[in-house]
Amino acid sequence: MKELKLLDDGDSFRKAAYNLLKNSDFFSDFNEEELGVLARWSKAYSADTGCVVLNEGDKSNCLCIIIKGHVNIFKAIPNDEQLKIADVSEEESIGEMGIIDGEPFSASAIASEDSIVLLITREDFEDIAKKHLELSNKLLWKLSRIITARLRDTTKRLAILLTGKK
Repeated sequence: MKELKLLDDGDSFRKAAYNLLKNSDFFSDFNEEELGVLARWSKAYSADTGCVVLNEGDKSNCLCIIIKGHVNIFKAIPNDEQLKIADVSEEESIGEMGIIDGEPFSASAIASEDSIVLLITREDFEDIAKKHLELSNKLLWKLSRIITARLRDTTKRLAILLTGKK
């Protein structure tokens, strides 16, 4: 099984991490100081095609931003099958719920092409919250909007599935 490969997380990487964040639409509403803080607390990984980025059932401990590439989201169903439930592309996030509740991942994410992902662990997010409360609140609000939009979409899809009406 292919695994994530750490690109770097040392001081020499901070400038590259800052540029990844600055050039990402996901962080377009964050200022330079906020991006600098996030760059210090994030790690970048490469994910080759077929790499498991997040594994359903594993301890959920990170927020993952897709910087480059695409990942498919799969949900395990009976008979050891996997159902593709979403395609996540650049500038989108996965694993948001883990930052908030720490429960196991509810689905798996597998790179559908060579990708670069940026991870912020739950522990690092808690440290950010202790030292940079406004930044952590801003990030939480952004994640809340993403989660609620996905819940609305899921509710709509469920209603269509259950009623057969669009």
